[in-house]
Order: sequence, then C-alpha cells, then structure tokens
Amino acid sequence: MQTVDTKDPAAAAPAPLQQGKSIPYGTGLYPQVMHFLIEEAYLLDDGLFNEWLQLLADDIRYAMPVRQSFTRKRGPGFSPGMIWMQEDKGSLGFKVQRLYGDSAWAEDPPSRTRRLVTNMRLHETAVPGEYLVQSYLLIHRNRGDAHHFDIFSARRDDILRQTPTGWLLAKRTILVDQASLGLANLALFI
Repeated sequence: MQTVDTKDPAAAAPAPLQQGKSIPYGTGLYPQVMHFLIEEAYLLDDGLFNEWLQLLADDIRYAMPVRQSFTRKRGPGFSPGMIWMQEDKGSLGFKVQRLYGDSAWAEDPPSRTRRLVTNMRLHETAVPGEYLVQSYLLIHRNRGDAHHFDIFSARRDDILRQTPTGWLLAKRTILVDQASLGLANLALFI
C-alpha cells in the first residue's frame, strides 16, 4: 500500500464521474467496447502481457484506491491519499518485463486466473472519441497446487479512447469491494 499526496487530484479518492449521454446495451459503440474488455481479459488470463500493453495509451493512469468501511454519511468509503497501486505505462511495462524475467517469484509458476467482466455501462464524455466505461470485474485465481482459491471483485471506471488503429485504455480506476484484500500478493493486473 502506498500513501500519496492528497493535494494531487489524481491521487485522491475517486471523484464523481461526469457522465455524458448513455449508450444503451447492444447499440452504437457498445458491442465494440464490450469486445475490447473481453479481449483484454483473455490476454491477461493467458499471460499475454506484452500484447496487453499494446492496448494501453501512452498517457495511461491506472490506480486502485484503498477501500474503507465508512458510514453512509461519511461517503463512498475510499480513503483519500491511500492507494494499493498507482501506475503509468512505464511502471506497468516494468512489471510486465519483471514477470517475464527470473525474479518474479510470486508468480512463478504463474497463477491461473479467470476474469469475468459484466454489467458494462457506457457513456460519452466531454472529450470527443473518449468514453467512460464502467464494468464489474470478478477474478478467480488459483496458485500452485493449492486447494483454495482467491476471489477478487471490483468495479472498474475506465476511459477508453477511440483511435484510428483501435481502442486504447487511457485511464483505469479500480474500486475494490474488499476493505482487506485477502490476497497473498497483488502480482496480477486488474
């Protein structure tokens, strides 16, 4: 867990998202965006991390704030200034290269994961060609020969950017459901 400068707006607890026009299920760009999320899950589950990096915009911001159990009056339950991870394309690329190297002991042998992406909501944003994508994520992970498995659930608030060469993930905020993660490590991409 990291502590961050709370004066940095990107590091604070998630702000309410400015949602534009909703794009309903099955219409417009909805099927393309859902296809992107399904393909991303496939790449991550199959350990194709270099291919996954190609889906990320050069200016990506990838963060997971710490969840806390607050009363309703205190807000949505995310601690300003505390995060599990805050990454950019360089740090994500470094993690990928580490997984392919000899020092990623937490993931050698690699975990077996299955990502289920569902309940996608799609909205236009104020930036032409960028869309707010909210989805629910359930990750099932088994490590080694263990009889038990980990389950991790979250909502992801993504900004997807439409480019001439395809969709790119420009921002991801992972809003975990657990206040205590209960995972042996966070050596997986969410």
